[in-house]
Amino acid sequence: IAKQEHILLGERYKSTTSVRTLWPMVKLEEVCQLNPKKSELKVPQDLEVSFVPMANLNERRMTFKPTATRAISSVYTGYTYFAENDVLLAKVTPCFENGKSGVAKNLVNGIGFGSSEFFVLRADTNRVLPEYIYLMISTDKFLKAGKQIMTGAVGLQRISKEFVSGYEIPLPPLSVQKDIVAEIAEYQVVIDGAQKVTDNYRPIIHIDAS
Repeated sequence: IAKQEHILLGERYKSTTSVRTLWPMVKLEEVCQLNPKKSELKVPQDLEVSFVPMANLNERRMTFKPTATRAISSVYTGYTYFAENDVLLAKVTPCFENGKSGVAKNLVNGIGFGSSEFFVLRADTNRVLPEYIYLMISTDKFLKAGKQIMTGAVGLQRISKEFVSGYEIPLPPLSVQKDIVAEIAEYQVVIDGAQKVTDNYRPIIHIDAS
């Protein structure tokens, strides 16, 4: 060893090559339909559907609860259409950076409309789970990459459709995706429990006035 060049600095020997994932990388547009067309709806205009304003989406939380219903005729123009199991993603600052996204569940008549500042990702369920897509767009890597390419006026910047559709994710088999989603759901239960404890913790400190 001593006959060879040796430098006692870790950086000298650190690999700089990219580490490939065990699974193939795919663009989101390959496994998702981005912003499904409203024209696919073949329902009465007075049908009641769920309405989801930006405030309904939670930060770093998969689930959300729509708080209102409206007739399709009142929301068809000017709002974003989505359906049961579609993934919603806030595209405007600061909601995007804060991780506002979620999977649409329990929609009235299976249909929803919401903020025009949503991107909608409809998973090809033969290849990918909606919940797995949610996890991929909730990573720090995705959020940091999106923040770097935001465009628009200060205070009202947005990510582009091209960024979302072209973003690459690893695509394991559906069975592995289910395992990943289930394991993270278990972590979320623990986090929720800890959050309730801290939310309700009200220490009483007795102070001697003298």
